[in-house]
Amino acid sequence: MAFFRGLLVAFLFVAAQASASDKVVGSSESLPASSPAMFAIPDVWPWGFQDDQGELQGSLITLMDRLSELSGVPVSAQLLPLRRVILDLLTGRAEFTFLFQSPDLDENAFPVDTVLQLNLMLMALRDTDFPLTLEGLAGKRVGYVRGTYLGESFKADEAVLKVPVYNIRQAIEMLMLERISAVLASDHNIAMTIDAYGFPAEEFRLQEHVKGQKARLYMSPDSGNPEHARLFKEALQHMRDNGELQRIFQTSSAQ
Repeated sequence: MAFFRGLLVAFLFVAAQASASDKVVGSSESLPASSPAMFAIPDVWPWGFQDDQGELQGSLITLMDRLSELSGVPVSAQLLPLRRVILDLLTGRAEFTFLFQSPDLDENAFPVDTVLQLNLMLMALRDTDFPLTLEGLAGKRVGYVRGTYLGESFKADEAVLKVPVYNIRQAIEMLMLERISAVLASDHNIAMTIDAYGFPAEEFRLQEHVKGQKARLYMSPDSGNPEHARLFKEALQHMRDNGELQRIFQTSSAQ
């Protein structure tokens, strides 16, 4: 009998431990708003990058810091490759991130709010004459930032030759060397890159590929704190109302 009583005590102890674990994993409702929020930020210029002094910079870093100021929620951030950002969000190693809206993310993470809308553009050298459409680029090499969601049509297209790059600066350099035929990126990324690195804007032609691609604040399904999400959503609305979002991203639309 003592043996069976020992087994029963051991079973109850393990069950109690499992129950306690279940209350912690994937359930952040009890966490206070003052607990830090961990962001995973894509390591892609100009969204997020490290300067020569090792400081985090970029439009998403600026946005994250401003959300912290307005909400009172302390934040910390890691710069990660884009695919790692998505993995960390979905597995709970990060609480929040900013990414282009996609059906997969909407299904597997929690979209807190739309930050803004950007236009996705196709860009080629001005002296080329092929149509700047996916159909017109069939069989041609198109540069894009590795891992970026750029709309369902590009994701599904098998006719263009997709060339992943580290950032749009690299893509534009390849374009000017005629190693690729076109670049696909957001208007924000293209404009910021041309301005920052002094590329000759008059040498390019652009065509709108997707109008109003949404960029969203996403929360992890496993580690996200709903109170953080509520406060960040309120802060985003404040920034939308006073024009801060438009100024950060140099766009005329934040809806």
